[in-house]
Amino acid sequence: GINAEYGYGRVFPKAKHIDTITAPQSGFLEEVNAMSLGTATVLLGGGRQLPGDKIDMAVGIKLLKTKGDQVEKGDSLAEIHHNGRLSKLLTTRIKEAFVIGENCCPINRVIAIVSGL
Repeated sequence: GINAEYGYGRVFPKAKHIDTITAPQSGFLEEVNAMSLGTATVLLGGGRQLPGDKIDMAVGIKLLKTKGDQVEKGDSLAEIHHNGRLSKLLTTRIKEAFVIGENCCPINRVIAIVSGL
């Protein structure tokens, strides 16, 4: 893969800033809203809002936890790689994409097959 062969930083530019999203409570990660995270990435500059927009290849959201993971309050859920376009409102939207509950959610069958569970 890219990380093993070339190193991520050698293929893509590095963002100037990395902020971490942490779990506000303990529990199980019941949902990670991919649409919300994708929209947030576009707003960070990692996608086009208009046909002529330039894409900033350094920005994005790196998931550190996924659906079904047990988390403790304060655990890192994701890293936001940005170049200064991260507002409080956008940070809130990203945080809201992670839903933590009390019960472990069932693992998707595709994930189970790929993971060998």
